[in-house]
Amino acid sequence: MPSLAELLDGLDAADPMDIDRHLLDIRDHPEIDGADGALALRAARALLLSGLYPDLPVAAGLARRAHEAGVADAGVLYAETADKVAAINGQPQPYGTLVVEHQGELVQPPVDPSVSDDERLALGLPTLADITAAANNETRNRARQRTREKGLPPGEPFARVWRDPTEQQLRDRLTAEGSQAWADGDELTFVIESASPVAVTPVFPIPSWEVAEGLQALTVRVERLAEAVITYTFQPLSGEQAMSFRRGSHDGRFRGPDAPPELPSNDPVKGSLFEHSLESAALGEPRTIAVYRPPGNDGSGDGAPLPVIYSTDGNMFAAYARRLDAAIENGLCPPVVVVAAHAAPADHRGNIRALEYLPGFDDRRFDAHQRFFVDELAAWAEAELGVSTERDQRAVFGCSDGGGHALATGMLHPHRFGHVMAYSTGVPPDGQTQWDPATAPMAHLCAGTLEGGFYQATQMWAFHLERIGAAHHFTERVSGHDLIQWCEELPNAVARAFG
Repeated sequence: MPSLAELLDGLDAADPMDIDRHLLDIRDHPEIDGADGALALRAARALLLSGLYPDLPVAAGLARRAHEAGVADAGVLYAETADKVAAINGQPQPYGTLVVEHQGELVQPPVDPSVSDDERLALGLPTLADITAAANNETRNRARQRTREKGLPPGEPFARVWRDPTEQQLRDRLTAEGSQAWADGDELTFVIESASPVAVTPVFPIPSWEVAEGLQALTVRVERLAEAVITYTFQPLSGEQAMSFRRGSHDGRFRGPDAPPELPSNDPVKGSLFEHSLESAALGEPRTIAVYRPPGNDGSGDGAPLPVIYSTDGNMFAAYARRLDAAIENGLCPPVVVVAAHAAPADHRGNIRALEYLPGFDDRRFDAHQRFFVDELAAWAEAELGVSTERDQRAVFGCSDGGGHALATGMLHPHRFGHVMAYSTGVPPDGQTQWDPATAPMAHLCAGTLEGGFYQATQMWAFHLERIGAAHHFTERVSGHDLIQWCEELPNAVARAFG
Protein backbone atom coordinates (compact mmCIF):
# COMPACT_ATOMS: atom_id res chain seq x y z
CA MET A 1 0.00 0.00 0.00
CA PRO A 2 1.36 3.49 -0.84
CA SER A 3 2.16 5.71 2.12
CA LEU A 4 -0.09 8.65 2.98
CA ALA A 5 2.61 11.00 1.66
CA GLU A 6 2.72 9.12 -1.64
CA LEU A 7 -1.07 9.31 -1.97
CA LEU A 8 -0.96 13.04 -1.36
CA ASP A 9 1.76 13.39 -4.00
CA GLY A 10 -0.45 11.43 -6.39
CA LEU A 11 -3.40 13.68 -5.63
CA ASP A 12 -1.39 16.74 -6.60
CA ALA A 13 -0.79 15.27 -10.06
CA ALA A 14 -4.14 13.49 -10.46
CA ASP A 15 -6.49 13.97 -13.37
CA PRO A 16 -9.61 15.83 -12.19
CA MET A 17 -11.72 12.77 -13.01
CA ASP A 18 -9.61 10.68 -10.58
CA ILE A 19 -9.67 13.05 -7.59
CA ASP A 20 -12.62 11.36 -5.86
CA ARG A 21 -10.85 7.99 -6.00
CA HIS A 22 -7.66 9.50 -4.57
CA LEU A 23 -9.63 11.17 -1.79
CA LEU A 24 -11.28 7.88 -0.90
CA ASP A 25 -7.86 6.24 -0.55
CA ILE A 26 -6.58 9.12 1.59
CA ARG A 27 -9.69 9.14 3.80
CA ASP A 28 -9.34 5.40 4.53
CA HIS A 29 -5.56 5.33 4.89
CA PRO A 30 -4.37 3.84 8.22
CA GLU A 31 -1.83 6.68 8.67
CA ILE A 32 -4.49 9.42 8.61
CA ASP A 33 -5.28 9.23 12.33
CA GLY A 34 -1.65 9.61 13.34
CA ALA A 35 -0.59 12.17 10.75
CA ASP A 36 1.36 15.08 12.20
CA GLY A 37 3.22 18.22 11.19
CA ALA A 38 3.32 19.19 7.54
CA LEU A 39 1.84 15.84 6.51
CA ALA A 40 -1.26 16.52 8.65
CA LEU A 41 -1.72 19.93 7.04
CA ARG A 42 -1.45 18.42 3.53
CA ALA A 43 -4.00 15.73 4.48
CA ALA A 44 -6.37 18.35 5.89
CA ARG A 45 -6.22 20.41 2.70
CA ALA A 46 -6.80 17.28 0.63
CA LEU A 47 -9.90 16.25 2.57
CA LEU A 48 -11.37 19.73 2.24
CA LEU A 49 -11.39 19.24 -1.54
CA SER A 50 -14.27 16.80 -1.19
CA GLY A 51 -16.74 19.39 0.10
CA LEU A 52 -18.36 16.66 2.22
CA TYR A 53 -19.42 17.44 5.76
CA PRO A 54 -17.98 14.22 7.33
CA ASP A 55 -14.50 15.29 6.12
CA LEU A 56 -14.69 18.69 7.86
CA PRO A 57 -14.19 17.57 11.51
CA VAL A 58 -11.36 15.24 10.42
CA ALA A 59 -9.68 18.04 8.49
CA ALA A 60 -10.07 20.39 11.47
CA GLY A 61 -8.37 17.85 13.75
CA LEU A 62 -5.50 17.38 11.30
CA ALA A 63 -5.01 21.13 10.92
CA ARG A 64 -5.06 21.55 14.71
CA ARG A 65 -2.29 18.96 15.11
CA ALA A 66 -0.26 20.65 12.40
CA HIS A 67 -0.65 23.99 14.16
CA GLU A 68 0.45 22.52 17.48
CA ALA A 69 3.54 21.20 15.67
CA GLY A 70 4.34 24.73 14.54
CA VAL A 71 3.45 24.39 10.84
CA ALA A 72 2.85 27.79 9.24
CA ASP A 73 -0.76 28.61 8.19
CA ALA A 74 -2.13 25.49 9.89
CA GLY A 75 -3.83 27.54 12.63
CA VAL A 76 -5.72 29.61 10.08
CA LEU A 77 -6.92 26.50 8.25
CA TYR A 78 -8.01 24.97 11.56
CA ALA A 79 -10.01 28.09 12.48
CA GLU A 80 -11.69 28.31 9.07
CA THR A 81 -12.67 24.64 9.15
CA ALA A 82 -13.89 24.76 12.75
CA ASP A 83 -16.06 27.77 11.86
CA LYS A 84 -17.64 25.85 8.96
CA VAL A 85 -18.41 22.88 11.22
CA ALA A 86 -20.06 25.14 13.81
CA ALA A 87 -22.15 27.00 11.23
CA ILE A 88 -23.39 23.78 9.61
CA ASN A 89 -24.45 22.56 13.06
CA GLY A 90 -26.36 25.80 13.72
CA GLN A 91 -23.88 27.03 16.33
CA PRO A 92 -22.00 30.35 16.54
CA GLN A 93 -18.66 30.14 14.77
CA PRO A 94 -15.73 30.25 17.24
CA TYR A 95 -13.34 32.49 15.33
CA GLY A 96 -15.44 34.57 12.90
CA THR A 97 -13.60 33.64 9.70
CA LEU A 98 -16.73 32.46 7.88
CA VAL A 99 -18.33 35.13 5.72
CA VAL A 100 -21.22 34.33 3.38
CA GLU A 101 -22.66 36.29 0.49
CA HIS A 102 -26.29 37.42 0.55
CA GLN A 103 -27.78 39.90 -1.95
CA GLY A 104 -24.24 40.89 -2.87
CA GLU A 105 -23.38 41.63 0.77
CA LEU A 106 -20.64 39.83 2.71
CA VAL A 107 -22.38 38.76 5.91
CA GLN A 108 -20.67 37.33 9.00
CA PRO A 109 -22.78 34.65 10.73
CA PRO A 110 -22.97 34.80 14.56
CA VAL A 111 -19.66 34.52 16.42
CA ASP A 112 -19.10 32.90 19.82
CA PRO A 113 -18.38 35.83 22.18
CA SER A 114 -16.46 33.61 24.59
CA VAL A 115 -13.54 33.19 22.13
CA SER A 116 -10.96 35.93 22.69
CA ASP A 117 -8.81 37.84 20.24
CA ASP A 118 -5.77 36.37 21.99
CA GLU A 119 -6.96 32.92 20.87
CA ARG A 120 -7.38 34.21 17.31
CA LEU A 121 -3.94 35.78 17.30
CA ALA A 122 -2.41 32.52 18.55
CA LEU A 123 -3.84 30.79 15.46
CA GLY A 124 -2.46 33.46 13.14
CA LEU A 125 -5.79 35.27 12.67
CA PRO A 126 -6.53 38.99 12.84
CA THR A 127 -8.75 40.30 15.63
CA LEU A 128 -12.51 39.88 15.22
CA ALA A 129 -12.85 43.63 14.62
CA ASP A 130 -10.29 43.41 11.81
CA ILE A 131 -12.01 40.38 10.25
CA THR A 132 -15.35 42.20 10.33
CA ALA A 133 -13.82 45.40 8.97
CA ALA A 134 -12.23 43.51 6.07
CA ALA A 135 -15.59 41.98 5.11
CA ASN A 136 -17.29 45.38 5.37
CA ASN A 137 -14.61 47.02 3.25
CA GLU A 138 -14.98 44.35 0.56
CA THR A 139 -18.77 44.82 0.59
CA ARG A 140 -18.29 48.58 0.19
CA ASN A 141 -15.83 48.10 -2.67
CA ARG A 142 -18.24 45.76 -4.44
CA ALA A 143 -21.05 48.30 -4.04
CA ARG A 144 -18.81 51.00 -5.52
CA GLN A 145 -17.88 48.70 -8.41
CA ARG A 146 -21.57 48.14 -9.23
CA THR A 147 -22.02 51.86 -9.82
CA ARG A 148 -19.58 51.47 -12.72
CA GLU A 149 -21.45 48.48 -14.13
CA LYS A 150 -24.90 47.86 -15.52
CA GLY A 151 -27.35 45.33 -14.21
CA LEU A 152 -27.29 43.17 -11.10
CA PRO A 153 -25.50 40.04 -9.85
CA PRO A 154 -26.96 36.95 -11.61
CA GLY A 155 -30.28 35.91 -10.10
CA GLU A 156 -30.54 38.91 -7.76
CA PRO A 157 -33.53 41.28 -8.08
CA PHE A 158 -31.66 43.98 -6.12
CA ALA A 159 -28.22 44.80 -4.73
CA ARG A 160 -26.56 47.69 -2.95
CA VAL A 161 -24.68 50.36 -4.91
CA TRP A 162 -22.62 53.13 -3.34
CA ARG A 163 -21.58 56.48 -4.79
CA ASP A 164 -20.02 57.88 -1.58
CA PRO A 165 -22.59 60.66 -1.17
CA THR A 166 -21.76 63.62 1.04
CA GLU A 167 -23.90 64.78 3.93
CA GLN A 168 -24.76 67.99 2.09
CA GLN A 169 -25.82 66.14 -1.05
CA LEU A 170 -28.21 63.96 0.92
CA ARG A 171 -29.64 66.82 2.98
CA ASP A 172 -30.20 68.91 -0.14
CA ARG A 173 -31.96 65.98 -1.81
CA LEU A 174 -34.11 65.34 1.28
CA THR A 175 -35.31 68.93 1.08
CA ALA A 176 -35.90 68.82 -2.67
CA GLU A 177 -37.74 65.48 -2.67
CA GLY A 178 -39.73 65.98 0.53
CA SER A 179 -39.32 62.26 1.08
CA GLN A 180 -36.86 59.85 2.66
CA ALA A 181 -36.81 57.71 -0.50
CA TRP A 182 -36.18 58.67 -4.12
CA ALA A 183 -35.16 57.08 -7.41
CA ASP A 184 -32.44 57.88 -9.90
CA GLY A 185 -32.95 55.56 -12.84
CA ASP A 186 -32.84 52.05 -11.43
CA GLU A 187 -31.31 53.15 -8.10
CA LEU A 188 -33.43 53.75 -5.00
CA THR A 189 -31.97 55.73 -2.11
CA PHE A 190 -33.22 55.81 1.49
CA VAL A 191 -32.01 58.35 4.06
CA ILE A 192 -32.76 58.48 7.78
CA GLU A 193 -31.57 60.47 10.76
CA SER A 194 -30.12 57.77 13.01
CA ALA A 195 -27.05 57.34 15.17
CA SER A 196 -26.75 53.65 14.29
CA PRO A 197 -27.46 51.43 11.26
CA VAL A 198 -31.02 50.54 10.30
CA ALA A 199 -32.54 47.98 7.94
CA VAL A 200 -35.14 49.08 5.40
CA THR A 201 -37.77 46.43 6.04
CA PRO A 202 -39.53 44.40 4.80
CA VAL A 203 -37.89 44.49 1.37
CA PHE A 204 -34.22 45.39 1.91
CA PRO A 205 -32.98 43.71 5.11
CA ILE A 206 -29.40 44.99 4.78
CA PRO A 207 -27.79 47.60 7.06
CA SER A 208 -27.58 51.25 6.12
CA TRP A 209 -24.21 52.99 6.10
CA GLU A 210 -23.26 56.11 8.00
CA VAL A 211 -22.60 59.16 5.82
CA ALA A 212 -22.13 61.60 8.71
CA GLU A 213 -22.76 61.50 12.42
CA GLY A 214 -26.47 60.86 12.87
CA LEU A 215 -27.18 60.35 9.15
CA GLN A 216 -27.62 56.93 7.54
CA ALA A 217 -28.21 55.99 3.89
CA LEU A 218 -28.90 52.94 1.75
CA THR A 219 -28.91 52.88 -2.05
CA VAL A 220 -30.03 49.77 -3.93
CA ARG A 221 -30.25 48.99 -7.61
CA VAL A 222 -33.62 47.34 -8.23
CA GLU A 223 -34.73 45.35 -11.23
CA ARG A 224 -37.77 47.02 -12.87
CA LEU A 225 -37.75 49.80 -10.28
CA ALA A 226 -40.10 51.96 -12.37
CA GLU A 227 -42.84 49.34 -11.79
CA ALA A 228 -42.21 48.98 -8.05
CA VAL A 229 -44.46 49.67 -5.09
CA ILE A 230 -42.36 49.43 -1.95
CA THR A 231 -43.49 50.10 1.60
CA TYR A 232 -40.58 50.84 3.91
CA THR A 233 -39.95 50.95 7.63
CA PHE A 234 -36.61 51.89 9.16
CA GLN A 235 -35.83 49.19 11.71
CA PRO A 236 -33.00 49.85 14.18
CA LEU A 237 -30.43 47.07 14.23
CA SER A 238 -29.16 47.69 17.76
CA GLY A 239 -30.40 48.95 21.12
CA GLU A 240 -33.78 48.75 22.81
CA GLN A 241 -35.65 49.91 19.71
CA ALA A 242 -34.40 46.87 17.79
CA MET A 243 -35.65 44.56 20.53
CA SER A 244 -39.06 46.26 20.67
CA PHE A 245 -39.68 46.54 16.94
CA ARG A 246 -43.11 45.38 15.82
CA ARG A 247 -44.59 45.31 12.33
CA GLY A 248 -47.27 47.93 12.05
CA SER A 249 -47.28 51.51 10.79
CA HIS A 250 -44.65 52.29 8.17
CA ASP A 251 -42.36 55.23 7.48
CA GLY A 252 -43.20 55.67 3.82
CA ARG A 253 -43.99 54.16 0.45
CA PHE A 254 -42.27 54.45 -2.91
CA ARG A 255 -44.34 54.01 -6.07
CA GLY A 256 -42.56 53.99 -9.42
CA PRO A 257 -43.96 55.88 -12.41
CA ASP A 258 -44.92 52.66 -14.22
CA ALA A 259 -46.36 50.91 -11.15
CA PRO A 260 -50.03 49.97 -10.96
CA PRO A 261 -52.03 53.09 -10.02
CA GLU A 262 -52.80 53.38 -6.34
CA LEU A 263 -56.29 52.18 -5.48
CA PRO A 264 -58.44 54.44 -3.33
CA SER A 265 -58.99 53.56 0.32
CA ASN A 266 -62.06 54.29 2.46
CA ASP A 267 -61.46 55.13 6.10
CA PRO A 268 -63.96 54.59 7.54
CA VAL A 269 -65.54 52.06 5.21
CA LYS A 270 -68.89 52.85 3.60
CA GLY A 271 -70.04 49.30 4.26
CA SER A 272 -69.60 47.65 7.63
CA LEU A 273 -66.67 45.98 9.35
CA PHE A 274 -67.21 44.18 12.63
CA GLU A 275 -65.91 41.29 14.72
CA HIS A 276 -67.70 38.28 16.15
CA SER A 277 -66.55 35.53 18.49
CA LEU A 278 -67.55 32.12 17.15
CA GLU A 279 -67.52 29.08 19.41
CA SER A 280 -65.74 26.23 17.65
CA ALA A 281 -66.25 22.60 18.55
CA ALA A 282 -63.43 21.65 16.17
CA LEU A 283 -60.89 23.97 17.80
CA GLY A 284 -62.25 23.51 21.32
CA GLU A 285 -62.24 27.29 21.88
CA PRO A 286 -63.81 30.45 20.47
CA ARG A 287 -62.19 32.14 17.51
CA THR A 288 -62.66 35.80 16.57
CA ILE A 289 -63.93 36.56 13.07
CA ALA A 290 -63.71 39.82 11.14
CA VAL A 291 -66.67 40.38 8.80
CA TYR A 292 -66.86 42.90 5.99
CA ARG A 293 -70.24 43.67 4.36
CA PRO A 294 -70.48 46.07 1.41
CA PRO A 295 -72.78 49.11 1.40
CA GLY A 296 -76.43 48.13 1.27
CA ASN A 297 -75.84 44.61 2.61
CA ASP A 298 -77.35 44.93 6.07
CA GLY A 299 -78.56 41.40 6.60
CA SER A 300 -82.20 42.20 5.85
CA GLY A 301 -82.37 39.37 3.31
CA ASP A 302 -83.35 41.60 0.41
CA GLY A 303 -81.87 40.63 -2.95
CA ALA A 304 -79.85 37.65 -4.06
CA PRO A 305 -77.16 36.27 -1.71
CA LEU A 306 -73.81 37.92 -2.32
CA PRO A 307 -70.59 36.12 -3.21
CA VAL A 308 -68.46 35.35 -0.17
CA ILE A 309 -64.74 35.13 0.48
CA TYR A 310 -63.53 33.03 3.42
CA SER A 311 -60.19 34.40 4.52
CA THR A 312 -57.40 33.73 6.98
CA ASP A 313 -55.71 36.39 9.16
CA GLY A 314 -58.85 38.32 10.06
CA ASN A 315 -56.81 40.24 12.64
CA MET A 316 -55.12 41.99 9.68
CA PHE A 317 -58.19 42.38 7.47
CA ALA A 318 -59.07 46.04 8.16
CA ALA A 319 -56.48 47.25 5.62
CA TYR A 320 -57.94 44.97 2.95
CA ALA A 321 -61.48 46.07 3.79
CA ARG A 322 -60.67 49.75 3.23
CA ARG A 323 -59.33 49.09 -0.29
CA LEU A 324 -62.07 46.62 -1.16
CA ASP A 325 -64.78 48.98 0.10
CA ALA A 326 -63.45 51.82 -2.08
CA ALA A 327 -63.14 49.51 -5.10
CA ILE A 328 -66.78 48.46 -4.72
CA GLU A 329 -67.86 52.09 -4.34
CA ASN A 330 -65.98 53.06 -7.51
CA GLY A 331 -67.30 50.13 -9.54
CA LEU A 332 -63.91 48.42 -9.85
CA CYS A 333 -65.31 45.14 -8.53
CA PRO A 334 -68.73 43.77 -7.56
CA PRO A 335 -70.04 43.71 -3.97
CA VAL A 336 -68.77 40.79 -1.90
CA VAL A 337 -68.92 39.69 1.72
CA VAL A 338 -65.67 38.68 3.44
CA VAL A 339 -65.55 36.39 6.47
CA ALA A 340 -62.02 36.38 7.86
CA ALA A 341 -61.07 34.19 10.79
CA HIS A 342 -58.36 35.55 13.07
CA ALA A 343 -55.10 33.62 13.28
CA ALA A 344 -54.21 31.79 16.46
CA PRO A 345 -51.63 33.89 18.36
CA ALA A 346 -48.14 32.52 18.86
CA ASP A 347 -47.49 31.29 22.41
CA HIS A 348 -45.19 28.94 24.30
CA ARG A 349 -46.24 26.18 21.92
CA GLY A 350 -44.76 28.05 18.95
CA ASN A 351 -46.25 29.43 15.74
CA ILE A 352 -49.74 27.95 15.96
CA ARG A 353 -50.81 29.96 12.91
CA ALA A 354 -48.48 28.00 10.63
CA LEU A 355 -49.45 24.68 12.22
CA GLU A 356 -53.14 25.40 11.58
CA TYR A 357 -52.69 26.82 8.10
CA LEU A 358 -50.17 24.47 6.50
CA PRO A 359 -50.48 20.69 6.02
CA GLY A 360 -47.63 18.41 6.95
CA PHE A 361 -46.50 20.04 10.21
CA ASP A 362 -49.17 19.05 12.74
CA ASP A 363 -51.93 16.91 11.20
CA ARG A 364 -54.19 17.17 14.25
CA ARG A 365 -54.12 20.98 14.36
CA PHE A 366 -54.43 21.34 10.59
CA ASP A 367 -57.41 18.97 10.40
CA ALA A 368 -59.15 20.72 13.32
CA HIS A 369 -58.69 24.11 11.67
CA GLN A 370 -59.99 22.73 8.38
CA ARG A 371 -63.18 21.55 10.09
CA PHE A 372 -63.58 24.96 11.69
CA PHE A 373 -62.79 26.94 8.55
CA VAL A 374 -64.60 24.86 5.95
CA ASP A 375 -67.61 23.63 7.95
CA GLU A 376 -68.27 25.75 11.04
CA LEU A 377 -67.29 29.14 9.62
CA ALA A 378 -69.30 28.63 6.42
CA ALA A 379 -72.35 27.31 8.29
CA TRP A 380 -72.35 30.40 10.54
CA ALA A 381 -71.90 32.82 7.61
CA GLU A 382 -74.68 31.21 5.59
CA ALA A 383 -77.09 31.26 8.52
CA GLU A 384 -76.25 34.69 9.95
CA LEU A 385 -75.10 36.68 6.93
CA GLY A 386 -77.14 35.10 4.15
CA VAL A 387 -74.13 34.66 1.86
CA SER A 388 -74.19 32.48 -1.23
CA THR A 389 -73.95 28.72 -0.93
CA GLU A 390 -73.08 28.30 -4.61
CA ARG A 391 -69.61 26.92 -5.34
CA ASP A 392 -68.85 29.51 -8.04
CA GLN A 393 -69.82 32.29 -5.64
CA ARG A 394 -67.45 31.15 -2.89
CA ALA A 395 -63.71 31.79 -2.59
CA VAL A 396 -60.95 31.11 -0.10
CA PHE A 397 -58.28 33.78 0.34
CA GLY A 398 -54.94 34.07 2.12
CA CYS A 399 -51.47 35.60 1.96
CA SER A 400 -48.07 34.20 2.92
CA ASP A 401 -48.79 31.14 5.12
CA GLY A 402 -52.43 32.01 4.48
CA GLY A 403 -51.75 31.60 0.76
CA GLY A 404 -50.53 28.08 1.45
CA HIS A 405 -53.71 27.49 3.45
CA ALA A 406 -55.89 28.77 0.59
CA LEU A 407 -54.27 26.44 -1.92
CA ALA A 408 -54.47 23.45 0.43
CA THR A 409 -58.12 24.18 1.22
CA GLY A 410 -59.01 24.57 -2.45
CA MET A 411 -57.26 21.29 -3.26
CA LEU A 412 -58.96 19.40 -0.43
CA HIS A 413 -62.45 20.87 -0.96
CA PRO A 414 -62.87 21.65 -4.66
CA HIS A 415 -66.62 21.01 -4.41
CA ARG A 416 -66.98 23.86 -1.89
CA PHE A 417 -64.92 26.64 -3.46
CA GLY A 418 -64.94 27.93 -7.03
CA HIS A 419 -62.01 30.27 -6.48
CA VAL A 420 -58.73 30.26 -4.58
CA MET A 421 -56.99 33.60 -4.05
CA ALA A 422 -53.47 32.73 -2.90
CA TYR A 423 -50.91 35.48 -2.59
CA SER A 424 -47.19 35.03 -1.86
CA THR A 425 -47.38 31.46 -0.67
CA GLY A 426 -44.16 30.05 0.70
CA VAL A 427 -45.17 26.45 -0.07
CA PRO A 428 -44.48 25.25 -3.64
CA PRO A 429 -46.38 22.39 -5.24
CA ASP A 430 -44.81 18.99 -4.61
CA GLY A 431 -45.38 15.32 -5.26
CA GLN A 432 -48.41 15.37 -2.95
CA THR A 433 -50.18 18.09 -4.93
CA GLN A 434 -53.36 16.72 -6.48
CA TRP A 435 -54.86 19.60 -8.40
CA ASP A 436 -57.36 18.13 -10.85
CA PRO A 437 -57.91 20.60 -13.73
CA ALA A 438 -61.41 19.23 -14.30
CA THR A 439 -62.71 19.93 -10.80
CA ALA A 440 -60.27 22.35 -9.17
CA PRO A 441 -61.12 25.96 -8.32
CA MET A 442 -59.86 28.85 -10.40
CA ALA A 443 -56.53 29.91 -8.83
CA HIS A 444 -55.81 33.63 -8.55
CA LEU A 445 -52.08 33.98 -7.73
CA CYS A 446 -50.01 37.03 -6.92
CA ALA A 447 -46.44 37.57 -5.73
CA GLY A 448 -43.72 40.20 -5.74
CA THR A 449 -40.36 39.84 -7.48
CA LEU A 450 -38.60 41.20 -4.36
CA GLU A 451 -39.88 38.67 -1.84
CA GLY A 452 -37.44 35.84 -2.42
CA GLY A 453 -38.73 32.34 -1.72
CA PHE A 454 -42.36 33.47 -1.53
CA TYR A 455 -42.16 34.71 -5.10
CA GLN A 456 -40.40 31.57 -6.27
CA ALA A 457 -42.94 29.24 -4.62
CA THR A 458 -45.91 31.17 -6.05
CA GLN A 459 -44.30 31.24 -9.48
CA MET A 460 -43.82 27.46 -9.25
CA TRP A 461 -47.57 27.13 -8.64
CA ALA A 462 -48.23 29.22 -11.75
CA PHE A 463 -45.88 27.01 -13.79
CA HIS A 464 -47.49 23.85 -12.38
CA LEU A 465 -51.05 24.98 -13.11
CA GLU A 466 -50.02 26.07 -16.61
CA ARG A 467 -48.40 22.69 -17.25
CA ILE A 468 -51.46 20.68 -16.22
CA GLY A 469 -53.91 23.01 -17.97
CA ALA A 470 -55.68 24.24 -14.83
CA ALA A 471 -57.56 27.54 -14.72
CA HIS A 472 -55.41 30.22 -13.10
CA HIS A 473 -54.21 33.81 -13.26
CA PHE A 474 -50.79 34.96 -12.02
CA THR A 475 -50.10 38.61 -11.26
CA GLU A 476 -46.42 39.43 -10.89
CA ARG A 477 -45.69 42.70 -9.10
CA VAL A 478 -42.42 44.44 -8.31
CA SER A 479 -42.89 44.42 -4.57
CA GLY A 480 -41.70 42.76 -1.40
CA HIS A 481 -43.52 40.61 1.15
CA ASP A 482 -45.73 43.59 1.64
CA LEU A 483 -49.36 44.14 2.64
CA ILE A 484 -49.81 46.83 -0.01
CA GLN A 485 -49.56 44.46 -2.99
CA TRP A 486 -52.07 42.05 -1.46
CA CYS A 487 -54.55 44.82 -0.55
CA GLU A 488 -54.37 46.28 -4.05
CA GLU A 489 -54.66 42.92 -5.80
CA LEU A 490 -57.67 41.59 -3.86
CA PRO A 491 -60.22 43.81 -5.69
CA ASN A 492 -58.74 42.66 -9.01
CA ALA A 493 -59.29 39.02 -8.03
CA VAL A 494 -62.84 39.81 -6.89
CA ALA A 495 -63.59 41.44 -10.24
CA ARG A 496 -62.10 38.47 -12.09
CA ALA A 497 -63.99 35.90 -9.99
CA PHE A 498 -67.40 37.50 -9.54
CA GLY A 499 -67.59 40.36 -12.04
